[in-house]
Amino acid sequence: MTGRPTIAQKRKLLKYLIERDGFKCYLCEKGFKNTRDAVLEHLNDNWRDNREDNLALAHQKCNVEKPNNNDFIDKSILKLEENESHMYVGESFLTKNKENKEASTEIEISNKCYEITESYLAEKIIDNGWILYNGLIASIVFLARQKIGHGSEQSIRSHIKALTSEVAPFEITKDREGKKIIKKR
Repeated sequence: MTGRPTIAQKRKLLKYLIERDGFKCYLCEKGFKNTRDAVLEHLNDNWRDNREDNLALAHQKCNVEKPNNNDFIDKSILKLEENESHMYVGESFLTKNKENKEASTEIEISNKCYEITESYLAEKIIDNGWILYNGLIASIVFLARQKIGHGSEQSIRSHIKALTSEVAPFEITKDREGKKIIKKR
């Protein structure tokens, strides 16, 4: 969604954000008295970036104070990172009336994208011992879209993050030239 959200989109976003974060300001962590107290806050300060991951609810006062408050800026950065690494990045569960089939389909897509990511990393690392990080996400997105018709950069990035976590089989490091690579742990 680009540009300013419509009233209908804001209503859906409000439901989603309350479900995800609770009915409180993410900056001061105080609850709202009513829905009119809450404003949509863009975590990266780009009002054109209306991805659910980039939005949170805040008090108007906190929203205005954020640019001059280092604690609020840090909270904003951490919240955006947390949202982007969430398992269902970019996928909405805004209506309760939908059948459970939709959620299971989204989970199924996420699981298939994870398998494609893991297989691609394993195959390339077995062949070469490592793989360049640069261009990796775009390649896996392309493969996922070819194989299953779905795949977003955010979800693939999230899967790579999981596969290179401290308990995972791969790690992100740098080669002798300082280029970012992934290799077997």
